[in-house]
Amino acid sequence: MMDSGMSRRSVSMSGAVANGSIGHVTGLPLGASTPVPVVAIIGDKGSGKTSLFEALSGLSLHGSQLSSTKFPIHACFTHNSRTGTTLKARIKPGKVDGQNTELSGHLQSFEVNYEGDLAAVNLPQILNQIATAFSDEKEQEEQQVSDNVLIIEISGPDFFSMEIVDTPGLSSSPLVDDTQEVTRSLIMDLVKQPNTIILSVVDATSDMNTQEGPRLARAADVTGNRIVAVVTKCDLVPPDERRFVLRAMRNKERHLGHPWFATRSLSSDERDPNCTLETRNSIEDLFFSEMEWAILKRRRRVGAPALKDHLKTRVNVMLRGSIDLLTTILNTPSHSVAPIHTPSITDKVQPRNVYATSQETVVADVDLEFASDAPRPTPLLNAVIVGFTVAICLCLIGLGCNAMALEVASEGRWYRFFLLVTALPQIILSLFFCQAIVVTIFQMIGPVTQLKVNSKFYSAKRTKRLDGTKVLLPHVTIQCPVYKEGLEGVIRPTVQSLNAAIRNYESFGGTASIFINDDGMQLVSPEEAEERRMFYKENNIGWVARPGHNVNGEGIKRFIRRGKFKKASNMNYALGISLKVEDKLVQIVRDEKWTQVHESQAYQKCLDEVLSEELGRAWVGGDIRVGDYLLLVDSDTRVPTDCLIDAVSELEASPRVAILQFTSGVMNVTTSYFESGITFFTNLIYTAITYAVANGDVSPFVGHNAFIRWSALQEVGSQDGGIIDNEKDPNATTPYEKFWSESHVSEDFDISLRLQTLGYHIRLAAYCGDGFKEGVSLTVYDELARWEKYAYGCSELLFWPIKDWWRHGIFTPLFKRFILSNMPLGSKITIMSYIGTYYAIGYSWIGSLLNYFLIGWLNGELDHYYMSSWRVWVALVVVFSLAGNVTLALIRYRSQQVSLLKELWTCFKWVALMFIFLGGISMHVCKAILCHMLSIDISWGATSKEVEDTNFFQEISIIIAGFKYVFIFCLAVTALMICGVYAFPYLWRIDELIAIFPLSTVIFCHFFLPIALNPNLMKFTW
Repeated sequence: MMDSGMSRRSVSMSGAVANGSIGHVTGLPLGASTPVPVVAIIGDKGSGKTSLFEALSGLSLHGSQLSSTKFPIHACFTHNSRTGTTLKARIKPGKVDGQNTELSGHLQSFEVNYEGDLAAVNLPQILNQIATAFSDEKEQEEQQVSDNVLIIEISGPDFFSMEIVDTPGLSSSPLVDDTQEVTRSLIMDLVKQPNTIILSVVDATSDMNTQEGPRLARAADVTGNRIVAVVTKCDLVPPDERRFVLRAMRNKERHLGHPWFATRSLSSDERDPNCTLETRNSIEDLFFSEMEWAILKRRRRVGAPALKDHLKTRVNVMLRGSIDLLTTILNTPSHSVAPIHTPSITDKVQPRNVYATSQETVVADVDLEFASDAPRPTPLLNAVIVGFTVAICLCLIGLGCNAMALEVASEGRWYRFFLLVTALPQIILSLFFCQAIVVTIFQMIGPVTQLKVNSKFYSAKRTKRLDGTKVLLPHVTIQCPVYKEGLEGVIRPTVQSLNAAIRNYESFGGTASIFINDDGMQLVSPEEAEERRMFYKENNIGWVARPGHNVNGEGIKRFIRRGKFKKASNMNYALGISLKVEDKLVQIVRDEKWTQVHESQAYQKCLDEVLSEELGRAWVGGDIRVGDYLLLVDSDTRVPTDCLIDAVSELEASPRVAILQFTSGVMNVTTSYFESGITFFTNLIYTAITYAVANGDVSPFVGHNAFIRWSALQEVGSQDGGIIDNEKDPNATTPYEKFWSESHVSEDFDISLRLQTLGYHIRLAAYCGDGFKEGVSLTVYDELARWEKYAYGCSELLFWPIKDWWRHGIFTPLFKRFILSNMPLGSKITIMSYIGTYYAIGYSWIGSLLNYFLIGWLNGELDHYYMSSWRVWVALVVVFSLAGNVTLALIRYRSQQVSLLKELWTCFKWVALMFIFLGGISMHVCKAILCHMLSIDISWGATSKEVEDTNFFQEISIIIAGFKYVFIFCLAVTALMICGVYAFPYLWRIDELIAIFPLSTVIFCHFFLPIALNPNLMKFTW
């Protein structure tokens, strides 16, 4: 150790700032960093930073003469296989003292070496000696801050390789003195490094908005992806103010890319040197078992152990992201075991990093068997495509404006400029068409290698599988909402497929369970309900069944199945019951003798309590607890056997991915031409999605065949669930969190947008090919209802109903959040083009009818800004029916090495079916949009999963009941067109082909949609 009689020197605050001598803590130029992650603890004075440092590092600083941290303390932990623990403490001179050769050498002469029990190390005594070495008595009284660093290197078999830095405390005072300026500069230079994990300490007893620590952390990382917030002193918050802390903990006040954690203050007994960390953790665990904190405990967001586990995961992820750079460093012939020396200013060499870490630490920390995920670039091809799309769209508008300007210049009718109000709707309606033109060209001659490599939002190849013998594989819960589907024909085959995947995952060392949300059990006959119960029990399936819809019931008999489409409220109810059970389980104290038998008994006891609280309305069986990941499937799904291990490996390697959406094939139930045609269309959609996402577009979430990160889903949960005007929820005896929107038809788009707003990603995985299989619509009625639902959802996304415009405005909060979100601009434009297609389809029958009269009576007198329906129809046929099918075959041929002629035949043989279907849904799509805008009630039932036995006469009655108004309109317009040719006065007759043909096409498709596309009708059976 250093002689205390030697000359000493401290950092002079005014001189340091005036001369700019503090510079960077790391000693590196801005932007430079090592690939080794460092956890930097920052916060205001008295916020509990040092206590958190003690809890994470296991080093006790209690008893030192320092009232607060005056210099950075850098603890380097290294895991090695050698027996015993070694400790080495030394001083790393900062830039100021490093300029003085004598003083620098003096500071570096301070060294402590120790081998043995870490608990025997008197760290407070070491700190006192360092404080004496850093400053004289006068300067210590002035509360000076030094940029010298105490480096404590600890290695042994019981340590996880991690580096933690405790920094001097900040001040929230508006008066900035030299000490504050130096402290901020000191901390900022450290946390700006991209390899630094910023542990932002927030004092729960002070106003979060006035604390300097969180503000400085956000300034260093504006995205919040490197910040982990820790709220301290939660036990000192008055009970009536805890709701504000809990709201912040739920990431609702200041969003960060990672969860918030909570800790409590230390009592005087806990500050005693004889109090172990285990005792502290036990006391903390007991405090956070209180009911209001239970939800955080269930999510493992409380206490130092949970925080340490999260930091370990973050360190591993960052190391895997830097694996190439680490390999380069490890292959160099020379590397030091300790943090390297920073030369003085007089040396003519580049300054090095004070926080550079030993490469031995790196070797120990990188587990080569752990699933790795190489850096994923973001392809820019989609941005290029969107750029060309917008250019073509604006060019078309510009050509129309050019024609208008020439007409105004020649005729002087300036009121033509009023036509410009249609420019914005034109852009929205034509975006998809323009994008189809660009995509057609790119699919013909553009690159296709992006379809075979991994990127930010796309996985073409599997991530290296986790080894269950070396890491603990997370539990996967397979959530499957069902309704009245048949047990033998639908549910049993799906469960058999899921069980095969579970057995495969268990062979790797993982665990998984099935969680069925049965919305039909309380509606079917008692015999069928009992049959379902027995089946679930035989297959170890956890299930929840809610009561039927009874809005007029009284008391507990009143139950509302919310939503136009009941899937969201079904899943919310089931997850709510599960969470209530888990909230009770976390309050149970478990000792070292606790066994699985005790756990099962405790679970059953908690479940019985919840069912009692629900007053018998909920039916529950099996294990309904939720694991780390959810696999969301439909009742008619088939999954590949190895999907669980592959998806878990990728999600564990990519913590910012909230949803991993898999591409799907189609599971055909019949051999009918309609189902085969919809199969072709579904495969076409997945091909288009895969191509777009591989090009760099954001992956969509289609609502099934997707893995969801449970912790991310909980971050976007709320307790209102779309209930307005503070209406009491009749479905809940006690409040519960709701994750899926019950007030949106497109709940999948809503939740994906909420997750992306929080900084999470949605990724598309294509490496399973068509291993995932989904059912498609078996009848034209179901497919039509699906399009109506999508159209309603798009309108619901954009606009409030007209009756609410005076209160809320025109655009919905969801749409505003979408526009202002951090989603790439190209993806926003792509989504808007998709939404625009429904409005374009819904408008087509109206536009064709108007065009009939405009072209028939005013042809030659119309403004050239107007494009006739005939020209639009020809353009659509050329782009979609001809070029679209050719390029679809080409892209599959180029990317999948399939037969080009076979693909061409597959594409073109369904042209007639798709022509009738897409041409005949305009009025139905328009109806759905108008129902939303005019607040007309409309709902849809579950899609049929099984073939129904029907005959010709039954189909006739169904068609008449469902399409009678469409038939009346078609017959009336047909009569109108006939009269227009033969019965109208001569000068008013409409007999031009370009006026008649577009409208007749619409009428033909609408009339024959339920007839020609109905295989049951075409069989003529009775």
